Amino acid sequence: MRCYVITPASNLQFRFSGVKIQLMNPDRSNESSERHDPIRAVERFWGARIPDPFRNLYLHYSTPYIPPCEFFTLEAIAAGAGRAYGQLPQFLPFGRCVGNGGTYGFYLSPETEPGFWPVLYCDDDELFFRPVSSNFESFLRHCIATGRYETTDQYESEQDRESALHELQLTCNTLLLDPAGKYAELLSGRVSRNEAELYQLFANADPTDGYSLCWLGCARRGLGDSDRALDFFHRAVESAQWFGDASYLLADMYRELGKLDRAVQGWWSVVKSLLPLCTRTWEWDLGADHPEAEIYEIAADALSQFSSYASPEMRSSALWTIATTEDPYNPSAREDYGKALMATGNLREAERELLNALSLCADDRGRQSVRIYALLQELYTIQNRDRDRSLVVFDSSLPRPKH
Repeated sequence: MRCYVITPASNLQFRFSGVKIQLMNPDRSNESSERHDPIRAVERFWGARIPDPFRNLYLHYSTPYIPPCEFFTLEAIAAGAGRAYGQLPQFLPFGRCVGNGGTYGFYLSPETEPGFWPVLYCDDDELFFRPVSSNFESFLRHCIATGRYETTDQYESEQDRESALHELQLTCNTLLLDPAGKYAELLSGRVSRNEAELYQLFANADPTDGYSLCWLGCARRGLGDSDRALDFFHRAVESAQWFGDASYLLADMYRELGKLDRAVQGWWSVVKSLLPLCTRTWEWDLGADHPEAEIYEIAADALSQFSSYASPEMRSSALWTIATTEDPYNPSAREDYGKALMATGNLREAERELLNALSLCADDRGRQSVRIYALLQELYTIQNRDRDRSLVVFDSSLPRPKH
């Protein structure tokens, strides 16, 4: 039994999903500078103003827990909790995924709209990132729906299920302080009966949830509905252009339909993605005969196999050579290409290659990762991206991963 104490708290105690949570009466004296300091400390560390829903959650509780997310304290976030050597500097961790392991965090790239930061899940074992929701308020809805679904699944008797759901509802109402009733229907409505209903609920609540759109597209593909599958995959690409899986799934659907020119465009988009933002094919239901490997690797192999459908511009790129004829997982090739791009002033693509190189060599004992961190500091200084430069400096001081 794990016990979480959520402060401020009362004598109320709730137990669900094998977790006991104690709550105290909320302290609403928001004028206290003592309660504001941790928030300002996180904003200084992250170099950005925290989205209001995230700020409001922490104004009342120092260690919120909404299953499956166990939030870090603000003090822990400001001290770098969840950060790691070699990690994407744009990933801002804020909590752990209880049960499955892994970390939740914001993805704050230069293209991110202020206040609407996508939430990612970082798989600590596979070392990749995938989208969870397009903003924090949608992430809270995701947690509520997931918590209710998983709580219901743990109990056999109807009475136990209803009791657990009621306790979860009380807990979330207390944590979210929801006078406008934004979460009321989600907390009291019918619980999803299966994964298909759960992901449809996610997509309905957050129409730009790239991961759920991918999941639903795979489900429609499995039913032979290629038109609906393509619609979901196109929406996923539009919603999360940085997520390599969405482009891969779209490309593979076009491959199955025999539209290889369109497929090549999708595979090329995957190759132009960050390696840590591409997962594995076994994350998706693609059929028993689909190869199980890293999505980036399969996309690169497909480009080589169907190179005749690629444009001359694609084939003449140094990235094409690295991905199709050399080793796309060679950190030295990535570093050299990144430096060449920096020399020509192509800083956007240089950043991609340096981050790819860093992800590939972070656990090596050599000096390459040190060089890459120095290059990233230089690049972010040129671009006046103080936040990213500061986080790179912090991450480079952390212990290296153990073999």
